[in-house]
Amino acid sequence: MVILTNYDMKKLLLSLTLLFTIAFANSQEQEVEHDYRGSFIINWAPLSAFDAYSRFRVGAEVGVSQRTSVGLDVGFNLSNYERGTYSRGWDDRDYSVFEIRPEFKFFFNDKYRARWYNAVEFYYIYLEEELEDDYYYQDRGEVRIDFDEATYTKAKFGAHYKFGVSLRMGSRMVFDPYVGVGVRLIEREYVDVQGAVIDPDNGTDWDDWLWTDSRRYEGNFWGVNFSGGFRLGIYLAK
Repeated sequence: MVILTNYDMKKLLLSLTLLFTIAFANSQEQEVEHDYRGSFIINWAPLSAFDAYSRFRVGAEVGVSQRTSVGLDVGFNLSNYERGTYSRGWDDRDYSVFEIRPEFKFFFNDKYRARWYNAVEFYYIYLEEELEDDYYYQDRGEVRIDFDEATYTKAKFGAHYKFGVSLRMGSRMVFDPYVGVGVRLIEREYVDVQGAVIDPDNGTDWDDWLWTDSRRYEGNFWGVNFSGGFRLGIYLAK
């Protein structure tokens, strides 16, 4: 059983609301067709700034034919911080993150104002974070390792099937909400560990964290991944 976090639910609900509300509001202009071959869009995904590891994500999309396009997004962190609770304020974190996301869109129509689409997205995310006075689990949670300092690395590979709508707001601006679901493989490792102490009496049950995305568990993990959000773009051609 896959358990969604509150953050995942908020993203999906936000995306669904924007998707159907704005598409309905623009439905009266659906009859106008447009030639999208050779179109070029520069876009920005603002919700990436609110991820657990905040980053700046931008991309481009090119119209290959009237109903297909290819795109590529890249993301990277601009500053090392994480938004904490109100009482804690902002927590400084020493990390670096990079992501790349090629995408192939297949549109249902050629309309000018709103274009519904299916998409297939592949992604790769790599993270490094410096940690102090913390711990992690080995051997499926049976052994806990306490340490003074360590470098946490995480590589995430996966693919999503996405459903969305590309909404033209005026002559140039684009609003692109979407939702998606797919599979992912996460590879976590702790390296350059200093001051390690094995604590075999404070392990955790395998069943409790089989689906978790917590950084505390070293190893390789398959799972289901959900995607939701929106991109803001501008047409530079067509």
